[in-house]
Amino acid sequence: MSRSIDANIQKIIEASPIANWLGFSASRVGERNIYRLAFDEKHIGNPAIRALHGGAIATFLEFAAQCELVGNLDADASVKAINADINYLASSRAQAMEGSATITRLGRRIAFVEATGWQQSADRLVAKAAFRFRIGDG
Repeated sequence: MSRSIDANIQKIIEASPIANWLGFSASRVGERNIYRLAFDEKHIGNPAIRALHGGAIATFLEFAAQCELVGNLDADASVKAINADINYLASSRAQAMEGSATITRLGRRIAFVEATGWQQSADRLVAKAAFRFRIGDG
């Protein structure tokens, strides 16, 4: 059952140029947020194999992780990625990608978030990533 997404998440999506470029959207399914990278030809990396560009996938996963974190913080909190570790597990296709993110540790100044991305089935991951975010301006 799909429900509306958190207002903080919707606000960051609407304000982000990268979300617009990615065709990024979010929905609430059950108890988790599902993020979506819309397919567009500009997301293709190598035209010969018709796979999504690794940078587009990494950006999608980072933005999904950031949205998940923002949805669990105060509306005025700022977050900035400190580092990222992306693992590409399978070749992508020329189609939309979905993903989810999980906060694994949330402190006052640092948060750890994991994100996964898939096409067609959540059982066949295309990529997974681990991010560390700084919370606040400090």
